[in-house]
Amino acid sequence: MTSRTLNNVVTEQTIAFNALIYGYAGHSLVTPHSVLQQVWWTDEKIDTTVTKEFVTSRLRPNERDRLEQPVAFGEGLTDDTYLEWILEKAKRLFLTLVESGVPDQIFPVIDHSWEDDDLPLPLEEVEKLALSYERNDQLNYKFYHTQFTYLLRELTEGAHFDYAPNEVLPLEYVHSLPPAVALQNWSRVHLPTKPNEVYVRRKFSLGGAVLDEDLEMEFHHDVEASRLVEHDHIAPVWASYAWKGNAYVLTNFVGQHTLKSFIDHRKPAQYQRLQKKDRYQLLLGWLHCLADAITSLHQNGLYHGAIRPSNILIDESNTVAFSDIGSLGSFQKDKRPDPQEAYNYGSPEAHSSARPLLTDQALKKVDSTQSRKQSVSSHGSSEQSVSSSSSRAHSKAKLTRTATNNSLSGFDFGFTRSRTPKTTPTLLPATEKSDVFALGCVYLDILTFLLKKKAHDFTKHRSSKKKVGESGRTVNSRTDSSFHGNIDKVRAWMKVLEDTAFEHDDDAFRSIPHILDLVRAMLSQNPGLRPTARDVRDRLFGILVNYSGIVDVHCGAHSHDILVRASTIDSDAASTVASLRTSNSGPDGASSSASVRTSTATTVRVSSMMNSTLRDSSVTESSTLFDDSASIRTISAEPLKIAISPSKTLPPPPTVKVPSPTPRRFNPWHRASSRVS
Repeated sequence: MTSRTLNNVVTEQTIAFNALIYGYAGHSLVTPHSVLQQVWWTDEKIDTTVTKEFVTSRLRPNERDRLEQPVAFGEGLTDDTYLEWILEKAKRLFLTLVESGVPDQIFPVIDHSWEDDDLPLPLEEVEKLALSYERNDQLNYKFYHTQFTYLLRELTEGAHFDYAPNEVLPLEYVHSLPPAVALQNWSRVHLPTKPNEVYVRRKFSLGGAVLDEDLEMEFHHDVEASRLVEHDHIAPVWASYAWKGNAYVLTNFVGQHTLKSFIDHRKPAQYQRLQKKDRYQLLLGWLHCLADAITSLHQNGLYHGAIRPSNILIDESNTVAFSDIGSLGSFQKDKRPDPQEAYNYGSPEAHSSARPLLTDQALKKVDSTQSRKQSVSSHGSSEQSVSSSSSRAHSKAKLTRTATNNSLSGFDFGFTRSRTPKTTPTLLPATEKSDVFALGCVYLDILTFLLKKKAHDFTKHRSSKKKVGESGRTVNSRTDSSFHGNIDKVRAWMKVLEDTAFEHDDDAFRSIPHILDLVRAMLSQNPGLRPTARDVRDRLFGILVNYSGIVDVHCGAHSHDILVRASTIDSDAASTVASLRTSNSGPDGASSSASVRTSTATTVRVSSMMNSTLRDSSVTESSTLFDDSASIRTISAEPLKIAISPSKTLPPPPTVKVPSPTPRRFNPWHRASSRVS
């Protein structure tokens, strides 16, 4: 064995040199930053570089004496010398001239009052600098492109920049891929000189070479809407920018898995590193955190609309978060659509193939029949506890849907003398109640994983054959594995999970039967019987504390709750949205029909959420209530009561016309205005 020489020793220098030879020297974290690092001309870099010594060293001896002379055009206007002008007003100009090979031209440039605020200069304006005695297009072209190197505009939190095609983008790639294949299309980057602060970058087309103004406006509206809700479990938009016909957003929530890939892996490395008790508490805590995030959305007049495993992220520290707000269309354009998953986790009212919506009395009969067939124990679903008085009061009610209103006021609950027509499936838009249904489906996936059941077995258990048509003697069918289309099988699976939970001795499993009772209510076929997201969160908090012994529940402080008086809920919420719009409006007051946050829709969503909160929390003698103690084991002496009578729906608020906002824009070239305080 030969002795090791200095040339054989692997050091940072040899690694960097090897990277340079084989062409991946600029691949950011692949190479050591302490040795090989891209030069970024930030404000700090320019200030520390352009000094008196630097300027002097770049000029000939006969030119250095001129630095201390007053500028030629002074004559009472200014007492600055050439050196003072360079150090105070023309650092970038001087650097550009040095890089172009003509540093001595700084004197005639200053004589014509040029300074850094005039940059960037268009190519035709560069000729006015007279960089050479004769026309030199090559020199002018070099100056034009070099100037952008020293006009670096760094992204800051909450900012948006429209970068010109020739500008230097202040980002470096991080060449590492997450385990989840679905997330590998989202590149990872870091800011200059900050390799340890990694961001996920998402890209959205704005029309390519020809900019689509409608797409651009929709993007800005959706970014502003996403910033209405700041929550630990919703991936934030840290910054955004537009460049070469595309829009980009950066988020500092770096997901390694989606919930789908996390469950499919069965044993993710980051999960296996935890102790068993910590694993159980982690998964149960996710349930509460997700409910708290949805509660924040609903309280701010938004809904998610796309709650499913592929839209839930998990980072390397096992923190869970929604990738975005599903109802904001711009953020769905860079994803690979999965119509099957969207159908499986959709609510009954959102799909025509689902079971038709039933009145309270009909639903009570169906649920009681199903409970007898399944021989479920005393933990039966909360829908069975609907009072008989409510059933009698609404047994003759006719439920119809108007086509002009999305709120509950669009339903007609009047009596009719004609024979009730044959019930047909009803399509309804996604609402807060749809979010609760989809969240209940996700809960079952998490509980299935917690109890070490396979997701494939759950899918297979709830699947069924559905007829889709006949052609001659052949009957066409398809496999339906949706939750809403196989609710009986889903409830049977919940019974399996409940029985499995009783086989474990750990305290964490004591809460599972109570959580499953809550999930049964969340998966009610009738949206009116489902609890609100806030009810789900509050009940989960009590269950986890009282049964699982989790003292420090994450998000337990509920710091995102909106605490306002009931009498001013609608006006305050609407005025908050209105103030945001007017503060960001441009002089033209332009509006975009593509935005999901139109003034009317915003008012309806905010008021419907607040009305739902008031309706569900009000307990009066005339209200129709169901007693939670009749169907599940309660966590306190006082049973949770939820009003479900649709006749108690508050009237819709008057619509307020609010001008649609023009997105906040920055002057691309005025450096003072492009900084975000």
